[in-house]
Amino acid sequence: MGLAFAVILPIMAWQWWQGSIEAERTKAIALSVAEMEEASLAGDLSEAFLAAEAARTMAIQSAIEPPGGLDRLTQRRDELARAEVTAQLDRLPDQPAQQGLQQAQAIADRVASDPALDALKARSEHAISEAAQRWTDLQLTRAEAALGSDNPAEALALAHRLASDLDLAPAAPVAAVRDRLRSFVAKLVETHGIRIEPIDLTPGPLGPPGDAYLSDLRRLIQDGLLQRGYLVAPPDSSLADLWVEAPFRFESSLTEQYGASYLQSPHQTTMIRTELVLEQSGRILWSDYFEARTRVPLPGLSAMESSRLEIGTEASPEIEKRFARDARADLIEKLIVKLRSFPVNRKL
Repeated sequence: MGLAFAVILPIMAWQWWQGSIEAERTKAIALSVAEMEEASLAGDLSEAFLAAEAARTMAIQSAIEPPGGLDRLTQRRDELARAEVTAQLDRLPDQPAQQGLQQAQAIADRVASDPALDALKARSEHAISEAAQRWTDLQLTRAEAALGSDNPAEALALAHRLASDLDLAPAAPVAAVRDRLRSFVAKLVETHGIRIEPIDLTPGPLGPPGDAYLSDLRRLIQDGLLQRGYLVAPPDSSLADLWVEAPFRFESSLTEQYGASYLQSPHQTTMIRTELVLEQSGRILWSDYFEARTRVPLPGLSAMESSRLEIGTEASPEIEKRFARDARADLIEKLIVKLRSFPVNRKL
């Protein structure tokens, strides 16, 4: 008897536990079905669909027949899905332009992922086309106004924002408006576009500066050119290929080398030879050359440090790296001044 109890008792406990779980799931399914009907009667299609989807998912996963049967529940779920999406499509024209496009894209994604919505595919694509047209009309009108107010940078920013939105939509429904956008930006590039070539750096004996410094230099150049009326391709933009034909090109070359000795010490300062060139359609429009150097006396150098430098007998790599950093800081200061004298794009 003891052995029988040892075998039967766990089985009974297991069956009781399974029955308890099944009862809880049956109750949860019935509750979701009731919520579906209640929300449907109240006209809340979204809540009704979510409740139907939850009930159907639980019924399939637990192999429990829902009230009215699984086929009927699936039918109701599909009907609610179509009714909800149809209502969303009906409301799209009343949405703000950009929000309408985003909503149309979300609807298209849902239609593509749910076979029950196949009948609405053509209408959802048409909705994207109309929403994209509306948003493009508004955004390009703003961009034209910015360009008319001698603000090509703002015009490009508006166009870039529009391009980012259109890139998220299916290609076919927005093909026509994307062509309009590219045509507008192409005209901007024809008169204001500039390509900034990678900085041509020849590092000195102490090695090249870090990537952060070169990124700062490039950002400084971009900002300076922007203030003088030139437009750089937005990073990671689907419009960037239009700059292949940009009429202006900017080149910069930096050559780092040792400079003179620092006062009477054995330490070598750093000198950076810098050349800037602006070309228009292959013709040099402007060029400049300057030298950046370690400043003497070195800014921030204490009296004690200065005296140690003067009486030292061996060069310190750390000190010379400090000299190089100062020369690079001097380069930035001089570059800012040079960019202020950069020729203005007269087509503004």
